[in-house]
Amino acid sequence: MKILKPFFGIVCLLVFATACEEQQRGFREPPRDYEPQRAVDNDSLLSFLQTRFYNYEEYATAATNEQVTFTIDTIQGDNANKTPLSDQVEELNFRVKDNDGAYVDHTAYVLKIREGVGTAPTAADSVFVAYKGMLLNLSRFDERTNPVWFESLSVVKGFSALMPYIKSAAAPTINSDGTYAFDGFGSAAIFMPSALGYYNDSRSVPAYSPLIFAVDLFTYNTTDHDGDSVPTHLEDLDGDNYFDDDTDSDGLPNFRDDDDDNDGILTRTEYDANNDGIADDTDNDGTPDYLDKD
Repeated sequence: MKILKPFFGIVCLLVFATACEEQQRGFREPPRDYEPQRAVDNDSLLSFLQTRFYNYEEYATAATNEQVTFTIDTIQGDNANKTPLSDQVEELNFRVKDNDGAYVDHTAYVLKIREGVGTAPTAADSVFVAYKGMLLNLSRFDERTNPVWFESLSVVKGFSALMPYIKSAAAPTINSDGTYAFDGFGSAAIFMPSALGYYNDSRSVPAYSPLIFAVDLFTYNTTDHDGDSVPTHLEDLDGDNYFDDDTDSDGLPNFRDDDDDNDGILTRTEYDANNDGIADDTDNDGTPDYLDKD
């Protein structure tokens, strides 16, 4: 496929809402308890996956540089022999913090469509993607057929969680007309409960809607949001949420803090002074220097 240049370094943030706007404009109802909503969403997702199929035959015959429009239909009539999505997805489990601070396990379902020939980003990287967002009634609420840059941490959790399951294209080539061509890009889709999407925010979709995102990944950039030499994907220490790791309790999550332990020495200086690729731990206490105020 061809992409107009320049595309490197151009980051378009997908911003779904800010808390201030949501409160002012009344797009949120009081959140429901997560556990019963999790059960309702999962039942809806399983029923959907068992009775629907996607256009896998079209993907199978498409060229490796061809974008295919992701479509879903019901298994019935002339389509009675199609393979259901439930036979093609794999489960992903996520912990989501509820209103009381406890964690509730949620399940999403990933469909790997085309593997891609490159490497896969992390959930924290900036990605160059085309995508389609749908509800379970198959209505489309968002779509970009021409790829755009997204900072993964600015999108809903389920979207960014899909990124490690897609590989990028080969290195792009430049056409004679100045456009970029991508070959061998990966494609995948995720079917997610509402807690990984908008949950009780009804601005973009009805509240408590499970979501579907189908994504083509062309390339990506590894991110270091605070420039402290620690890639952002390593700053989620407990593996659940980049925003709640704040080692020095200064109100800045580690991935936005250039002095993670607030000892007056910048993280970039403490992280790997001997350049061996391993976080330094001078006193051998099990805590890396950049997280150890002592």
